[in-house]
Amino acid sequence: MNPWGVQAPGNVAWPGSSPATGLGGTFGPSGRAAAAAAGDGPAAGSTGPGGVGPSFLQELARALQQLEGAAGEADAMARRLVTGQVQDLSQVMVASEKARLAIELAVQLRNKALEAYQEIMRMPV
Repeated sequence: MNPWGVQAPGNVAWPGSSPATGLGGTFGPSGRAAAAAAGDGPAAGSTGPGGVGPSFLQELARALQQLEGAAGEADAMARRLVTGQVQDLSQVMVASEKARLAIELAVQLRNKALEAYQEIMRMPV
């Protein structure tokens, strides 16, 4: 299971992974999302359908980096408030609310994606 609470079924492998080695394409800090964001994964330079725009994997990696950045900024602001480097509590509250809302949005998107996947799996073939 990865940090976002999503576990792929045992018979499904992410692109680029092999059943012999397990899920090599997980979306963790060292997974495909990080590789795509760093520009050294198979998705680097690839485009979406029809060759227009970035791939879904690149967009997902970018969104997760923004989420991590918002959470890190809120954490840093809270630390600066505790150490007395920030006097305005409203700045800290705004940063922490931005991070909370970003995390809530990511969780809801994950839930909707899982619901869609489960619905597809329930469809008769």
